[in-house]
Amino acid sequence: MAANTSPIFTLTPNCPVVSIAAANTGSDGSGTLVTLFTAGANGSRVDSITFINAQASVAASSAMLGHVFLTDTAGANPRHIDEIAIAAATRTASVVGIKATINFSPPLVIASGQIVKVTQSVYAGVQDLQHVHARGGDF
Repeated sequence: MAANTSPIFTLTPNCPVVSIAAANTGSDGSGTLVTLFTAGANGSRVDSITFINAQASVAASSAMLGHVFLTDTAGANPRHIDEIAIAAATRTASVVGIKATINFSPPLVIASGQIVKVTQSVYAGVQDLQHVHARGGDF
């Protein structure tokens, strides 16, 4: 079934969450990349991507960059399309951790077969665990 056509809305929500537990300092698409979002059969749109600290206990997290890559329609050849600074913080029972959001305006519209992949530049230990959430939908 095709998506709405006037105006165009997504037909099916696509809001995955992944964990990143390794560092990748490259921005050339090499190294370990985590698959976050895979476009649906009729293409998709991504409105935002949020990196949020997900450490299990009180500890100071590292300052780092969150990187976003987009593949071609064959799901290969990732290219760096955006990045965001993620500040250091010490999450406690009364202090929130760091959250950094990339808002795509206009939305990132991707073709069937394209994949959004993410990574972070620093992982010094469990205090740097990031959960990454995409907000989007499939046409």
